[in-house]
Amino acid sequence: MKWDIDYNTSNAELIYSEYGRTVQELLQKANEIEQDDERQAYVERVIKLMLQMQPSVKQQENYEERLWKHAFRIAGGELNVTVPEGINATPDPEGVTPEPLPYPDTNKRMLHYGKNVLALIEEGKKMEDGPERDLVTYTAAYYMKVALSDWRDGKFYNEDMIRKDLYEISDKVLVLPPDAKIGEPSGNQPSQDNGSRRKKKKKKSGGGGGGGSNNRSRGSSSRSSRNRRRR
Repeated sequence: MKWDIDYNTSNAELIYSEYGRTVQELLQKANEIEQDDERQAYVERVIKLMLQMQPSVKQQENYEERLWKHAFRIAGGELNVTVPEGINATPDPEGVTPEPLPYPDTNKRMLHYGKNVLALIEEGKKMEDGPERDLVTYTAAYYMKVALSDWRDGKFYNEDMIRKDLYEISDKVLVLPPDAKIGEPSGNQPSQDNGSRRKKKKKKSGGGGGGGSNNRSRGSSSRSSRNRRRR
C-alpha cells in the first residue's frame, strides 16, 4: 500500500513560521483571484487571521504596517491589492539586521560593589587632588564597606581589601590612607532583601467559647439569687 503523506520537510520553507503554512499558502494564492474587490477582501481577511495568530504584535509600534510587510514578503513581494493609507508595505531588504541595542558595559571590574559606587569612583578619578577628591574617596570606601557588610553578614571582607579594590578600580588614582578608619554602616543603612518574611501570629481559638461560659455562669448565679429571694 502506498501512503500519500505530505511531510513538512518536503514542502517549501516557511518564510515566517509564526504564521504557519496555511497563511503562507493563502497569501501565495491571493493573486489568482480575478475580481479586484474579492482579492482585496481576501487579503484583508488573511491579515486579520495573522493578527489573531499573533495578538502580541499589537504591543509594537506600527503593527499594521508590520503585518502588511509580512504579507507582501510571504506572497513573494507582490500583491495586487490596495494598501491602507499611511502604510508602507514594501518588505524590508533581506539580510539587513537592526543595529544592536546599547547594552550596559559588563566588562567593568568588581560589579558586586554596585553601579552607583563605580560611578562615584569614576567621578573621583576626574577630580584634581584635594579635599573634594579625598571626600569622594572616603565616601566610596564607606559604601564599598556597606555593600560587603550586607553580603554574607560581612564574613568575607576586611578594610585592607577595600583599600586595595578602591585603588585598583580607580586605576591607582584614589588612595585611602592606611590609618584612615572606614565608618561603620549604621542600622538605618538600606540593605538587600534576604527574602525572609515575618510569620503572622495565628489568633488563638476558643476566645468566644470562654466568653460564652462566663455568660452562662453569670446567668446561673442570677437565677440562684432569685430563687433564694422567693424562699
